[in-house]
Amino acid sequence: MLNTQNTFQLPTAKNMSFAPSFSSFPSFDSFPNSGPSQTPKPENVEEKSKKKKKKKDRSSKDREEKHQRHSAHSKDPFDASSREKAEEPTTFYYSDRRGDPENIQYGKLSSRDVPKYFVVNRGRTILGLPSFYASSNRAQVTFDDRSKSLKLLSIPPRRRLTADLNSTKYHEVDGFLPLGKARRAANTGDYTFRSIIDKDESESESGSASDSSSSDDERTLTSHEETLRKLEQQLSADPSSIDTWLRLLSQTLSTTNITTKDARKARSDQTISILSRALSAHPRNASSASLRLKYLRAIEELWSESECLPKWEDALKLGDINIWMEWFEWRIAKSTDGLDGVIDAALRILSSLDHSEEVGRLRVFWRIAVLFQQAGYHERATAMFQAQAELTFINPQTFNFASFESRLEAFEEFWESEVPRIGEPNAKGWSYWASHKQERDPVPTPVSTITPTILELDPYRQWAEYETQADRSSQLPLRTTDDASDLDPYATILFADIQPFLLDLQTPHAKNVFRLAWLSTLGLHIPGFSASLSSPGTGWDDRWSYTHFTKPTFLDALLPSAESWHVKLTADAFAGALVGRQKVYRDSFGLMKNWSFGSFPLFDPVYGSAGMWNKQDIAGLDTGFVSRVFSSLRLGKDDVGWDMLYLTFEAASSVKSALKLSRSFLATAPNSLPHWEAHAKLESIRGKLDDARKVYQTLLVASAQPSLRPDESHLWWDWAEMEWLAGQGENALSVILRAARIEGRGGVAILRAKRTLNDFGRECNTWQEKEAWIKLMALLDVMTSLNIQNALSTFDEELMRIEPREIAHESLTMASLLFLYRYGSVLKHPMPPSILRERVIQAIAHYPHNSIVLAIFLEVEKGQGVWGRIRATLGDNGENMKDVARRIQEVWIAGWESGRWEAEIERTRAGLAGAVEHERTRGSLQLWRTYIEIEIRAKQHKKARSLLLQAIRECPRCKDLYLLAFVPLRGVFKNWELDAMVETMAERGIRMRKGLDEVLEKWGPRIQKDNEVMSDREDDEIEYNAKETRRLQPY
Repeated sequence: MLNTQNTFQLPTAKNMSFAPSFSSFPSFDSFPNSGPSQTPKPENVEEKSKKKKKKKDRSSKDREEKHQRHSAHSKDPFDASSREKAEEPTTFYYSDRRGDPENIQYGKLSSRDVPKYFVVNRGRTILGLPSFYASSNRAQVTFDDRSKSLKLLSIPPRRRLTADLNSTKYHEVDGFLPLGKARRAANTGDYTFRSIIDKDESESESGSASDSSSSDDERTLTSHEETLRKLEQQLSADPSSIDTWLRLLSQTLSTTNITTKDARKARSDQTISILSRALSAHPRNASSASLRLKYLRAIEELWSESECLPKWEDALKLGDINIWMEWFEWRIAKSTDGLDGVIDAALRILSSLDHSEEVGRLRVFWRIAVLFQQAGYHERATAMFQAQAELTFINPQTFNFASFESRLEAFEEFWESEVPRIGEPNAKGWSYWASHKQERDPVPTPVSTITPTILELDPYRQWAEYETQADRSSQLPLRTTDDASDLDPYATILFADIQPFLLDLQTPHAKNVFRLAWLSTLGLHIPGFSASLSSPGTGWDDRWSYTHFTKPTFLDALLPSAESWHVKLTADAFAGALVGRQKVYRDSFGLMKNWSFGSFPLFDPVYGSAGMWNKQDIAGLDTGFVSRVFSSLRLGKDDVGWDMLYLTFEAASSVKSALKLSRSFLATAPNSLPHWEAHAKLESIRGKLDDARKVYQTLLVASAQPSLRPDESHLWWDWAEMEWLAGQGENALSVILRAARIEGRGGVAILRAKRTLNDFGRECNTWQEKEAWIKLMALLDVMTSLNIQNALSTFDEELMRIEPREIAHESLTMASLLFLYRYGSVLKHPMPPSILRERVIQAIAHYPHNSIVLAIFLEVEKGQGVWGRIRATLGDNGENMKDVARRIQEVWIAGWESGRWEAEIERTRAGLAGAVEHERTRGSLQLWRTYIEIEIRAKQHKKARSLLLQAIRECPRCKDLYLLAFVPLRGVFKNWELDAMVETMAERGIRMRKGLDEVLEKWGPRIQKDNEVMSDREDDEIEYNAKETRRLQPY
């Protein structure tokens, strides 16, 4: 094969005028400069005998000449004259197109079959470049004309290889390129070596000439430049296109690595340059909230606070709630007035928003409560929700039509009476208190006493442990009559402390949002709830709303245990044979739960023996308080959504207690099909399938009605799915035919059932009911035809009618993937794995943040090398706007397979490093806490210290971050640094239940600070350095 990297020359003698001879060299009729033909003639016998006699005489002489040639070749294969000729172009080349088939078998070339060629000029000549370009031994190119060379290097590439879409030369067959037969020559005559060379040279010269002429006329742009050019052309035609401006910004920022030094400033500079053009290009662009927010976040990195303030004020005039929320986050990070300045900013937002914007005002209310929690004021956050719940859900009837101000005045009297409030034991509510004012003696509220366990000898550690235990145990506000209120004035919440934040909520939607926000603040994660409060891509409330990500129990479940960090043995030896160990994986559907709000049922079989919440989700919560909150905030007997959440919470602790609660709901609403559906689900989760069948038969068979009832389709699907997963295929088929009101089992009955189910789906009013009928049709196709492709066509037909990224599309996508997963993996039916794998990859493209899709992807990749397929997404720091949940999912996926955490920790660090630098997730306490926890468990305390200081800069009001320096990172912080950190906490308004000085005083004289800064009694710097020099001397 002709080598295209180096120039080779045959080892010929000087002034060789005849062709060399090799055993494997082809015979040609003519060679360049070969003169007349050198074909040997037949020799007679006498000449042969003479040659034999001369052969012995010349043997000794040949040995000497051969030795001299070998020594000369070892010194320098080229002398001065031969080197000049070797550098000249030579035509002693030929192309070996046949190849050696044994190269594939042995994986390398055979040293015996390779012709002994040597490189011209010792490899310094570069093929295709002029002679003054030479390659040195260090693989660098030296140039005679340096200025011209630099210009050539600075020119971008002018040629690009593009695929010919119309070419059929390389046609794939089943994903492979077939190796065709050797091409036969059109002419059967033999080609000469000169004709081959002349033809190739003429074609190459003509091709290079045409390429050079075309490249000189027009320079070929790179892919990045081509994309920017197209976007600029689109903006020239339509400068008001917001999406085009955002794509231009994303494409420009994609060339800057976010984890490099000064990347934030560089990205901010680029963002300001592009968005300044965008805001001034068209008047409509100036009113775009997305452009404004990206521009304001960019100027925060380069401009001072005084310079940013006018820009913020201009943006706030738009009145957009997302701009107000981001301005509030900016004030939380930049305010120098302590917590009071942040509260003033929140009150400004509440007074600026219209009263009709109840959801926007609730977002501000929720953010204030989370801020109080993070700063250590847990009692104040709880009091805010208690007071708002009393005003909204337990309002006396006499104040139904009263103004909000008059209700606040009356409610103040109730609050100051200090009777038990919502969530507390013996609480009866404001309405009951207003009708029984004669009962003036308040029922004493039990107060949790804090008894810190002193296990640390270090006073700093002891103080931090006391603060941590007190924050976790003291959630409810105290009363003025409690003895502990005198020790901690912040534990008692007066009405004036919460009155400015109370809202007038009237619509059922706003009341439901308030209830779910309270559950999230308590630590119950509701997937997709915070994202549902704003339009897609504009709200970033997940940076602070996912409070459950920072719970110790969640971090323990998220990160692998200590024994699984190191790679274990992958094989055992039995009788001299290696037997591989079975790989161990964590539950793919267990920990992470992230999808669009309302797109996935609460009691799906994928959860196992519980609903959406399990024991791990409710660990560390005051279950009694949460249960009383659930029971107090019902909006009547038909409050189905709230009751389902209540049953889910009870099932997390005990399915038996959840069934008891379900019976109480059914006693008040006996005709509610959703309540019966939940009851049957709980029976199946408990393992009582016969009891669940009785529920379905009573409702759907014994109490059947001619017309469809609302939510009836869910009961039919739950019944059929239960029988299918239990292995009762015949029962499942009977259930489907009954749902279609068809009698019989023949082919005609099956066709009529399919048509009836299709008609039922078209008549539905909600997409949830329609999805249930579609799943029944898909299951009927599988049961009757035993072909999974028929079921897939049923799902695909409906998915084509729905726009991607809608809630209905996402829900049906998850349903189809789970259907395939249960058919192939759970029930063990024969199915090619590629069917589910291809559909999962398509679903990830639409819903990359969906935890169900990612879990199924992990399941199908078990044993298939998941790291080869999903590794590109782990740690990717591109402009794909990953949210907080997706970043946490990537951390969990890295430890999904036991023993791989140590190999994947660097990729996890890279992903988190990009996340904490990206403007989308930069201010997320959850990500900073996770990143620091990983370094702590990896024993990288110095790196964890650096990350902690960065986290405090981004999240300056989070008390838990400061306490990390006192307990797990105590060894890398000096005493004076911890003292300065306590002073910083006091300046920023962070609550401390006990002063650090009080703890240090109990340990006798104040511990000497180790900051190596001299006091007033010490000598000057020169004498101090002299003392240190003498102290450090070896003798």
